[in-house]
Order: sequence, then C-alpha cells, then structure tokens
Amino acid sequence: MDASDDGWLLRGSGDPSEVAAYYDAWAGNYDADLDDWAYAAPTVVASALLDRVPEARLVLDAGCGTGLVGAALRSAGFTGVLHGIDLSEASLRVAMQSGAYSVLDTADLQQTLAFDDDSFDALSCVGVMTYVPDVERCWREFCRVVRPDGVVVVTQREDLWDERDCAAVIDRLVADGMWTPIWVSDPEPYLPNNEDYTDRIGVHYVAATIRS
Repeated sequence: MDASDDGWLLRGSGDPSEVAAYYDAWAGNYDADLDDWAYAAPTVVASALLDRVPEARLVLDAGCGTGLVGAALRSAGFTGVLHGIDLSEASLRVAMQSGAYSVLDTADLQQTLAFDDDSFDALSCVGVMTYVPDVERCWREFCRVVRPDGVVVVTQREDLWDERDCAAVIDRLVADGMWTPIWVSDPEPYLPNNEDYTDRIGVHYVAATIRS
C-alpha cells in the first residue's frame, strides 16, 4: 500500500467488507507509512484522553487498527485495561504483537457495539469516522458505552466535517443530554506528508464528557 492507491484512502468507503480488505492488505506496512506521513493524531488523542480522565482504568479504542493509539496511551502512562476493536483481523494481529492491548475483538462500528451501557471510563476513535457515514448513530453508541463523567475523544476529517454535518450532530447530542463538548478543534494537520492530503485536508478533534 502506498500514497498512490487510485485515491482509495482519500475517497474511503462505507462498505465494511471493502474497508476490512483494504486494511488487511495494508496492515504489514501501515505503521511505517503513517510514520512517514507524520501522523500525529494517536498521540494527540492519547494526551487529550488522559488529561481529561487521568483516573481511567478501562478504555475502549474503537477502530484500533494496528494499535497506534494503544501504544500512545501506554507511552503517556496509561496502565489500565485497554480494549481494542476493529474490522481488520490482520490489523488486530499487529496490534496484539504490540502488547499494548488487554483485549482485542473484531467489530463493525456501523453496528450496535457488544458492550453494556456505561462499560468504559473513556473511548478513543482515531482515523475511523471516514468509513462510518452515519456519524450520529455511531457517536450516540459511543455515549452509551461510556460511563457518566467519562470521556469520548474522536477525530473527523476536515473535508467530511461539513459534508456530514458534524457540528449539528454535536449539538443534537448536547440537546439530548448525552454529552458536553470540552474540546472541538479547528482543523489541524492530519497526514501532512501524504501527497493526497498535505495541507489541504486537516482533522478536527472532538472531546466530550458523557452526561448521566
């Protein structure tokens, strides 16, 4: 896999089987490619999560891929239980080898998550929302599985932010008493060394506290 893949990475897909196949094929080179592209989102999200829930003992990494967020959380000092879920079984095997995760499972974020309400202290979802067209359903599900006063930290590509009306989704979750945003960033660098992204497409970070 490389930056010249007929634009698939930029275009993305909402088809879970297509996404799984793409990332299965990429898993072996993924970490090195993202390092080459100066991908900082896992480190930013890990810091944002632990700054806001320093006492977190049980964290869900939704769409964990090869484990970059898990590695960033451990490097930032997280010592609790880290549960990772992802569509790509090949990526999960790489994540397992990292040693960062306590539990790893296959899951589709477009479906209801197989967790009880209030199961986690915090949730991260980094670089995944490109492939989840129904943002609101997904974010509501994240709110469901995180306990009151826990935190959800997610990313969304700049070009999809308006297209999928993410600001309005945030407001509806506020109005419905599901969460309180504590950080909604302006677009920040995403994949600055990738020729399809450079400085043209950034990323928004969203951190929100779950309400009871």
